[in-house]
Amino acid sequence: MVAPRAADHLGLTLAQFYYLAKKYSLSTACTQSPWSHQDEETLARLYRDGYLQKDIAEIMGRGYTAVRSKVTQLRKRDMNMRKAA
Repeated sequence: MVAPRAADHLGLTLAQFYYLAKKYSLSTACTQSPWSHQDEETLARLYRDGYLQKDIAEIMGRGYTAVRSKVTQLRKRDMNMRKAA
């Protein structure tokens, strides 16, 4: 929850904050934009197709722990997260 407070303190929207952080290549935990529905669908598809979470992270430009956490969340939501046999 650091990014929303930082954006508010700077007088920016959260989207503007993430945009500037990426533009200036700031390497902080606050620079990754939130997961969109399309991102979640892509993650689910790659996971079902048998990709390893570390490979999914590289493909999607996300951190391994972010992908691992999102997979756990999607499993709880039951987004058909079974790997192909």
